[in-house]
Amino acid sequence: MTADDYLSDEKTIYSITDESGDRSSITVEKWVGDLLQADLRDVHAWIQATYERVSEKLPHLSRRQRGDAVRQVACKEAEKCLLYVPLVDFL
Repeated sequence: MTADDYLSDEKTIYSITDESGDRSSITVEKWVGDLLQADLRDVHAWIQATYERVSEKLPHLSRRQRGDAVRQVACKEAEKCLLYVPLVDFL
């Protein structure tokens, strides 16, 4: 990872099935997606399972809030990856 990876505006999109059974998507920062891809066997399945867990535990949240929660969990998971280097280390 480089400092530019963390500062990029690029996103990675993962397809999911929402609580109604409809196709939807979750968008995460590219650096998060890259780290998850390097560390997890099946990122799509992980994103789907995380969305389902959030929906089950927090059913009162709106779709946007659920997506935000999944993005927060994904970011925390990416920070655990071996390839993660905090941006501050580049400065």
